[in-house]
Amino acid sequence: MQASAEIRKKLATVIGNLICRCIRDARMIPYVLHRDEVINMLMDDPDRFEKLVQAELADKTEYSKSDLTVKLDAAAELGKLDAIEALDQSLWGDSEINLDPILELVNQLTRTFAVYAGNAATLFDKAFEEFMDKFRQSMQRAGMTIQAIDFTSEDSALLESSAMSYISQGEFLQAFTYERLLTSQTMIKQVVNLPPEGFSLRSDLIRYALHDENLCVPLVKFMIRVSYISHGVWEDLFMTLVRQMDEEPSSCGIAKLIDLIEQDVVFSCNLICKSYAEIREWTPEQRRLAIENGLKASREKRDVFRPV
Repeated sequence: MQASAEIRKKLATVIGNLICRCIRDARMIPYVLHRDEVINMLMDDPDRFEKLVQAELADKTEYSKSDLTVKLDAAAELGKLDAIEALDQSLWGDSEINLDPILELVNQLTRTFAVYAGNAATLFDKAFEEFMDKFRQSMQRAGMTIQAIDFTSEDSALLESSAMSYISQGEFLQAFTYERLLTSQTMIKQVVNLPPEGFSLRSDLIRYALHDENLCVPLVKFMIRVSYISHGVWEDLFMTLVRQMDEEPSSCGIAKLIDLIEQDVVFSCNLICKSYAEIREWTPEQRRLAIENGLKASREKRDVFRPV
């Protein structure tokens, strides 16, 4: 038996709300401040130290007597990828910059991303499977058996609305986490099928931001940085971005994309497969040509992430 339009509509609304709840619950992750950091905080900001200790005791998250476990807002940290000044330094001038602080920051953000993404997926897998079990049981009690739920384009529009709300507010991490959870193996396993044609939430989100002059540049910076912060797990977003820039005129074109890549030393080195020391010896024309060629190669190989 196929689900009725009313059941599909309610189910789409519930699934959208469930994904949003998991995204919200995944954002606060434990982070350990080690002994030296704890001592410095105790000296410089005793009030904050006291509040964090009280929060640790309340959460029962103490790992050791000398370290302090606090809750880090991962979504706030990762949501600022487009605005991290340390990744926006002047790279190609006469003076060579020290990459160590940048790489340490990247490593820190990578760890945060891994925990956040893992939390969101785990929470959603558990919550969605529990919900679908209860949903099917309730259908059976009503004398109905539904093997699969095939959403229509109208149903998918309800699912898309929450992700669009995130993207319109510049909350790129949440928007694309939503997209990934919605298209996860857990959904497929439960035989909840999105429309086979005419539905591409990822492309719709990117298109929306590219045509908004206030979101365009922040989106591109986020896409560039999350491709390596995620250790390549989210690099497909960047390829979707490039593909849409090729196909549709927008507030950001390929020339602007090259400008933004050139400003990001980690991505530039990954894309060109050269070290910072090598690239900085090139002329601006050589550098931009290498980035163009790197983009051309990545379109064919669909692989832009390589460790620096």
